[in-house]
Amino acid sequence: MEIIKRMRYLSRIEPFVGNRNAKVLTGIRRGGKSTILEMVSAGLGDDCAVVIVNMELWKNRKYRDPEKLYSMIKGSLVNGKRNFLFIDEVQDIKEWESVIRSLIAEECYDIFLTGSNSRLLSGEFATFLSGRLNTIDVFTLTFSECIDFERICRGEADIDDILRKFLRFGGFPSVWRMDYRESEADSEISDIVSAVMMRDIMSRYPVKNPDVLNRILNYLCDNIGNITSINNIYTALRTDDKGIGKDMVYSYVGYLESACLITKVMTFDIKGKRHLASAYKYYLADIGIKNASVGFRPNDIAGYMENIIYLELRSRGYTVWVGDNDGREIDLVGERNGRYVYVQAVSELSGDRVVNREFGNLKGIDDNYPKYVVTLGDGPLNADVDGIICCKMADFLLREDY
Repeated sequence: MEIIKRMRYLSRIEPFVGNRNAKVLTGIRRGGKSTILEMVSAGLGDDCAVVIVNMELWKNRKYRDPEKLYSMIKGSLVNGKRNFLFIDEVQDIKEWESVIRSLIAEECYDIFLTGSNSRLLSGEFATFLSGRLNTIDVFTLTFSECIDFERICRGEADIDDILRKFLRFGGFPSVWRMDYRESEADSEISDIVSAVMMRDIMSRYPVKNPDVLNRILNYLCDNIGNITSINNIYTALRTDDKGIGKDMVYSYVGYLESACLITKVMTFDIKGKRHLASAYKYYLADIGIKNASVGFRPNDIAGYMENIIYLELRSRGYTVWVGDNDGREIDLVGERNGRYVYVQAVSELSGDRVVNREFGNLKGIDDNYPKYVVTLGDGPLNADVDGIICCKMADFLLREDY
């Protein structure tokens, strides 16, 4: 099957090729990091020697021993060529940090790594590699990439049909390669979530109550698009289980974050240009996780839209927050290279009250950066209302730039 090139990531990586830094791709397991490494490797010339270590393969289990890994890598150097090292799921290697530190110091390889743990670059390793590290966050397929998958795998497809499928299936590449029914897609995603739970959380952290971990994930799935807090989660879960402690909830939410299943998004005070530590939301690494975990919920569609737009902005290199403008919530605020974009997501603009609320929240922002109201239904589409652009979800996701 033809590989769909993920050009956003390839163009982001290209400037760093050959700089002798460690290039680290992080993101949820099965989100496409390995394929991106394959694309980078395939683009190298004949003057390059490549070592690839995929730690998900059984044959490479011996390289969990750092001594064996280091010996193999050093023994694979080819004189007279540019040497490249690719390690997939590097966190499965014991003391991997020490091996990579040494190889960077020796400047014998140009190094590419992937990892399914957001804490991969925390602590001593990141400090040691200050100035010698390039990080790239990898996300599941965007809407435009899903269109590419559908066209290549199954021919031409209707964009509205693909959007409906996207809202239900999410963007895991393995789901779009296959012509799955909804139940089959949910099963595939459930298996991915189970693998993340087992390999990236329970095998690494002291999870005494896996049921609570799953209940926390389900709670967050149910509350996409809502301001929440550890205390909210604790209060909701403690209603059914008095043995749950707030420290447990705090730790388990952190484990879900570290495994890249969820992301905490802080609130940004637009006028004061500061972060509000007490107000935040959680978004999923992929909207398909919600459907596989708690089922498709049509009444939650605005939350689906927020989650998808959040991932779209992040995949384009934006830093993203929830916005607060004098107490009025702005669903998403993106910043890239000093420029901002503001987005309100609404399933349909039904009635004057909804229109006034969604447009009114944006009208109060006193700058000239782009402002969007994104909808699945009808409205003043493609109109510029006091500088605010109203457009359909598919059109927004497919815009070349904001």
